[in-house]
Amino acid sequence: MTTPELPRAVLIANRGEIAVRIARTCREMGIRSIAVCSEVDAGARHVLACDEAVLLGGASPSESYLCAHAIIDAATRSGADAVHPGFGFLAEDPRFAQAVLDAGLRWIGPTPAVIAAMGDKLEAKRRMAAAGVPLVPGERIADDADPEGLREVAERVGFPLMVKAVAGGGGKGMRAVHTVDELPDAVASARREAEAAFGDDRLFLERLIARSRHVEVQIVGDQHGHLLHLFERECSIQRRHQKVVEESPSPGIDDEVRDVLTGAATTAARALGYTSAGTVEFILDEEVLARRRAGEDVPATDAVAFLEVNTRLQVEHPVTEQVVGIRDPATGMLEAIDLVRWQLLIAGGWSLPVTQEQLVTRGHAIEVRLYAEDVPAGFLPATGRLHAFEPALREGIRWDAGVAQGEDVSPHYDPMLAKVIATAPTRTEAATRLAAALQDTPLVGVATNRDLLVAVLRDATFLVGDTTTAYLEERLAVLQASGVPDEGSRARACLLATLHGALQAQQGSPALPTLPVGFCNTGVLWPQETFAGPDGDDWTVRLRGRRDGSLEGQVLRDVPAGFLDADGEVLLSARVRVHTLDRDTLDAEVDGRRQRVRIVGDPQGRVQVLGPGVVDLVRRPRFPSEAAERISGANRSPMPGSVVAVAVGAGDEVAEGQLLATVEAMKMEHRVTAGRAGTVTEVRVTAGQQVAGGEVLVVVDG
Repeated sequence: MTTPELPRAVLIANRGEIAVRIARTCREMGIRSIAVCSEVDAGARHVLACDEAVLLGGASPSESYLCAHAIIDAATRSGADAVHPGFGFLAEDPRFAQAVLDAGLRWIGPTPAVIAAMGDKLEAKRRMAAAGVPLVPGERIADDADPEGLREVAERVGFPLMVKAVAGGGGKGMRAVHTVDELPDAVASARREAEAAFGDDRLFLERLIARSRHVEVQIVGDQHGHLLHLFERECSIQRRHQKVVEESPSPGIDDEVRDVLTGAATTAARALGYTSAGTVEFILDEEVLARRRAGEDVPATDAVAFLEVNTRLQVEHPVTEQVVGIRDPATGMLEAIDLVRWQLLIAGGWSLPVTQEQLVTRGHAIEVRLYAEDVPAGFLPATGRLHAFEPALREGIRWDAGVAQGEDVSPHYDPMLAKVIATAPTRTEAATRLAAALQDTPLVGVATNRDLLVAVLRDATFLVGDTTTAYLEERLAVLQASGVPDEGSRARACLLATLHGALQAQQGSPALPTLPVGFCNTGVLWPQETFAGPDGDDWTVRLRGRRDGSLEGQVLRDVPAGFLDADGEVLLSARVRVHTLDRDTLDAEVDGRRQRVRIVGDPQGRVQVLGPGVVDLVRRPRFPSEAAERISGANRSPMPGSVVAVAVGAGDEVAEGQLLATVEAMKMEHRVTAGRAGTVTEVRVTAGQQVAGGEVLVVVDG
């Protein structure tokens, strides 16, 4: 038998937080790490985290992270003897895995044959059926299927259903369909997205279980036939079929269902001869689970159906690392696990270091995915520069971040900024810790889903474990409303931000640095700052110094322009006393209530006041620039991207909500629909054209 040997140098064929995380374990093990990067990622965090880096090519994934021959060339030129694919991009491409092996390099993952079998979701279903694993009904769509052929397949599968890509994962190439009329457009869109993300446009239909839980089991196998499961994770809270919140253990299952899940997962893995780390995913019927919780004698097997096998490390693997430990039989002490370390050991020929009986769980872990996205705009990916991003370091909190303060969030890649994981003895404590850590993190420059994540973690429905795949759809309006600061909190934040700015300006002024903030020898109350109100109105803050060193502060709505002491609706009037100022931290007392807050901002006038809670503000410029182009009936691109299809032409009559164009950005398609009914008077773009965020695509005259 070959003597086990660790890789000497690992090329990480990925970017972002997973590349940073793999590099960290390589460093701890004394293994050299080699990054690859696109032109726009030359200074990215994953490049800095590795020992060296190789430039691949242009910004688009096809020119860089999906360019297999360039990655293998980079590995050989840099002296790597192994390749770790991370997740996404080429991680589940069996041709890439085989090419790595053919180049004489080690592949850190399962065999190409297993990747190929499980990457084809229909082949995966066939194999799982043969192994006796329960399935969700589904059927392949022919590549040349016409509308009638689509209808026939759909009727056999049954509505509602999912259009799903045969290859890939991560929510790409997936569409929910409830009626036959929706099917052709959903298939066309999913086909384009699958081709762009995976280079494979094959699709199939699968029965949609409307109220279900998405629960998965972590598996690890070595080259000597040993196989372990590391219990389950629940990943039901999703948007656009992509996971947003993951946790372990699942709050919705009992021990008998857990045994069925882990048993089915190990059966599936043994049938495949699985090696390295992977995940077996299941759909659980919430109706069956609810009946079991109510005391009905319903078999646990009735709740469980196989979904797919992910032949790679999962985004949410830290949840398992945080709750699963190795119990030393001699001392009873628990040792933490590192799944990347295990992958490297397995690739080197080592046996798994533990038995199933030694693996135990402790406490509860919850992970959230912090995305750059505009939630109110329908979870549209956001771009921009992170002028402020300082992850809050707290007890029981783990940050796996792929970007750092000062970096740009590009439109070319997935918009995830970081994964944040909280671990605690109980689920409620983990949720509380995680919400607090998110709220203590300055984050300015791009729109994010932070407020939504905090709202989820504090939502009563979430806290009782009622977390099906329909959770976000059913609770979104309530969650968004709960995250909006009330008028008093916003007014107080405006006052503190104005005071902070005035104090900073005073400290930096060479003239009269001891002059009190708010001093005016004429006695006139001078306006200091104006902020955008929540309803498009103006909130003006005024400060006036008092003889005792305190200040009078006012926040007024809609003060007439051009008047220094004009009246508006008073939202807040308070006496303010400053205690300390330290860069971006202000300790001040407002009407006897003393608070220590952090205040950060960016050059575009965005301001964030943190503690307690988070209030986002926008300063109105003192000298507004010329208004953006105003075109009646303009329908604009929601973000920078590429036009993949234009659905209308000049002169067409369209209804409100009708599809006008489709824009692809961050590996997702975004539909631009008519804001009103009318006639198309201008079509300013063509398929394949690159567009900026806010650029006019189509004009509809109502």
